[in-house]
Amino acid sequence: MKAIVLLVIITLFNIQQQENIPQEVYNLAPRGSKVYIISQDENAVVHLKNAMESWGYWKTTENKKEADFILKVFLRFEGAGVCIANATFVKPKTEDVVYSTPEVTSVKKASGFDFNTKRSAMRQLVEVVFKPNFK
Repeated sequence: MKAIVLLVIITLFNIQQQENIPQEVYNLAPRGSKVYIISQDENAVVHLKNAMESWGYWKTTENKKEADFILKVFLRFEGAGVCIANATFVKPKTEDVVYSTPEVTSVKKASGFDFNTKRSAMRQLVEVVFKPNFK
């Protein structure tokens, strides 16, 4: 019985996450779209690009002009070794921001710990924000 209640809660949480993302984002960034990633931190771009290519839902591009959408990545650091990140979906032709993701933090658990906090935060964006909401 506890397992069923937990499953229902998890399902409702996932549905709630999807409702927070406007339909315009799904229209802008369907499976197979080309994404151009930018950030003030080039290492974050490299790490997010690697995580997204591993996932395979979107194709990354080095050419902003051929992108279907842009992901702008923002980072900040708190304390010792904690990287907090989020991304915004941007229309490439108008530069209009369509949606900003919730913030994620670099993994602190031993099972997923990575000494590279930027890489960890970028992986978290893919695992916690993108994968559950873009299927």
